[in-house]
Amino acid sequence: MTKITLSTIAKKANTSVASVSRVLKKPHLTSPKIQLRVYQAIEELNMDTSKNFKPYKPIHNSGKILIIDNQLYSKSLINAGLEQVLKEEQFQMFYLQFPYHNKTDIHHIIRYVAQHAFDGIIIINDAPYLKTLVAYKTTLPPIVLVNHFSLDFICVDFDHLLIGHQITKYLIDKSHTKIAILLNNEKLTSSTLLLQGYKQALLRANITIEPRYIIHGCFTYQHARSAVKKLINSNKAPTAVICSDNFSLSCLDKSDYKDRNQSPDNMVLGAVHQANENQTKLTKPLIISYFSSSKELKYNQLDTLSRINKPLFEMGQKSATLLCELIKSTAKPTKRCKIIEAESIFY
Repeated sequence: MTKITLSTIAKKANTSVASVSRVLKKPHLTSPKIQLRVYQAIEELNMDTSKNFKPYKPIHNSGKILIIDNQLYSKSLINAGLEQVLKEEQFQMFYLQFPYHNKTDIHHIIRYVAQHAFDGIIIINDAPYLKTLVAYKTTLPPIVLVNHFSLDFICVDFDHLLIGHQITKYLIDKSHTKIAILLNNEKLTSSTLLLQGYKQALLRANITIEPRYIIHGCFTYQHARSAVKKLINSNKAPTAVICSDNFSLSCLDKSDYKDRNQSPDNMVLGAVHQANENQTKLTKPLIISYFSSSKELKYNQLDTLSRINKPLFEMGQKSATLLCELIKSTAKPTKRCKIIEAESIFY
């Protein structure tokens, strides 16, 4: 296999070796046009450039923050929280939704960051490119993830494992032994941890885990209606249902959500409406628990349910505050993850 060198890239990009070197090590000294040609050449050569970039140095002080928003339901309270802090710190915010398809696409982010000389980056929710971005972490400004747990990046997250255990234990303490859980995307870390917490609570209470009560791929109104209808019509209908956290869904998986309704509450509304339609088949009302973004009342049927209040606004604030501390070099390098606790969990 032929070794790819700077000379190979320069020839492919029809530029000089010095220009290629500047793009990789001193991008602020090169024009967007040259950067585009070099990155296109790198993509065509399918080259791993993670070790060719110069380590990031905070030399810009541009006052600009890049927010890569991967939320399926955008403009959530996470955005409101981080925008409040960044405005107070007098940062300009630039939003980006990054349509990632393959590993070479990561160069689009690197080029965009270099061209705008951002002081820091906030990434909301999980994304498939994070695994690739790890290799380039030292070449980019400080990065903070929010609403997603990672061992590779500093992050602000919500403990789905603990919450899964707590809500299930709460229902068990209320004499429920037949508890179902509606999960959205089984590939999401949040869904995996929520399910683990659910199973742990059942096992610790010596309750058998029933596979029929674990429903995957449930995130829309119609999905929830179908799932609850099937559960109620089964020989062993559950007495309680836990609806998963739709705030963690990513727009990059939108091919999975073709029939989605544009609200994270639609799944639980589907569950409630189906339970109401089938109430004659139930010996007592079906208890439904769901994730809410705040303690504020919604003034609809959801206000009568058990709620897990996921403080998105506070998560946004914490992520922005942490990023500002990193930019100012006041945060400790060992500070990896800030876990946000649920507010007034169940009532």
